[in-house]
Amino acid sequence: MADCKYCGRSAGIFSHAHKECEESHNQGVTILEGAIRSYFKGATPMSEIVRVANHVKQNNYISDKDRAESSSKCIDEWTNTIHWPFHSSHLDKIKEFITNIGVSYQDINGSGALDRLCQKMIRGFMAEYFTGQKPLQRSLQISQQVMRTLPLTVQKEQEAYYEMLGQAGKNFLKDGLMSPSEQQKVDEYIGTLGLSLINLPPSLKGTPIEEMGQASILSDIQAGRTPRYNLQAPIILGRGETAFWCYNNVTMFQEKVRREYVGRTGGFSFRIIKGVTYRTGGFKGHPVETSFMENMGVGSLYVTNKHIIFMGQMRSIKVPYSKIIGINPFSDGMEVQRDGNNVKRLVFQGFDCTFILNVLALIN
Repeated sequence: MADCKYCGRSAGIFSHAHKECEESHNQGVTILEGAIRSYFKGATPMSEIVRVANHVKQNNYISDKDRAESSSKCIDEWTNTIHWPFHSSHLDKIKEFITNIGVSYQDINGSGALDRLCQKMIRGFMAEYFTGQKPLQRSLQISQQVMRTLPLTVQKEQEAYYEMLGQAGKNFLKDGLMSPSEQQKVDEYIGTLGLSLINLPPSLKGTPIEEMGQASILSDIQAGRTPRYNLQAPIILGRGETAFWCYNNVTMFQEKVRREYVGRTGGFSFRIIKGVTYRTGGFKGHPVETSFMENMGVGSLYVTNKHIIFMGQMRSIKVPYSKIIGINPFSDGMEVQRDGNNVKRLVFQGFDCTFILNVLALIN
């Protein structure tokens, strides 16, 4: 016999809840969430929310877990409705709610609802910096005040800063280039917040943030300057050599030649004694060579001011720009043709090669 998960009395052999208890519980959730939504809309005071929460706990089998989950759900809904510019009233409202709802911060944030609210508010305050409404230090000061009420881990804090940087990048790169004033804003932002445009986590590959980093490097190369951003690369560079970029999870293919002989055999065979045969004539054939691309493994492809360097577990190779006579771009990589006798073609797959083509055009 199973007990009802709501009232604790016997519910029968095949049931874990009485139907009337289940209906009462669902009604209590609806009442509680309706009251919380009304609070965030500004139509119901917090004291009424506390009264409703206590009432459904006593009469509708609403547990602390139910209260936390309903709070989280309604906070997510409120987060989706509020928009920048944010005001102190937004922070005061969520602070009052967390203090009085009767469950812990950790329980309310079990699904990350408070983190998402904090991140959205931080992005809004950082937007005021990029739009010229506030200096960066002021935007950062306000963000720190928000995080005293809605604390974030370092990782989630950086996620918010990076997301705002990506949104700014979309606007800055609409014409393909960043103006000097836009570049100055980006430099101040990443320098102050300890971010990077080139040593990016995998989740930011292929985003406007990566495009901004590449655009900044190309702008410096075109102006004859050493790029302002330093790539931390585990490769040995030559004198005067600078690493610009790294593509991870790149597959290298190298051309290989297979030789085989084709033809026919002529003449006759004569049996001399048991087990011994003599054959006249011979094999008439010719060699045929076929080429194919052999997979040389996955690794990292580095772009410097002098070389393309592939570092893989099975094979590594350094290709000087002076030896490159042609590049065939693909949608997901490129083929490199090199100068020299018996030099085989190379194919690198798993990235957009536009940046490399631009680097070669500027350097050469």
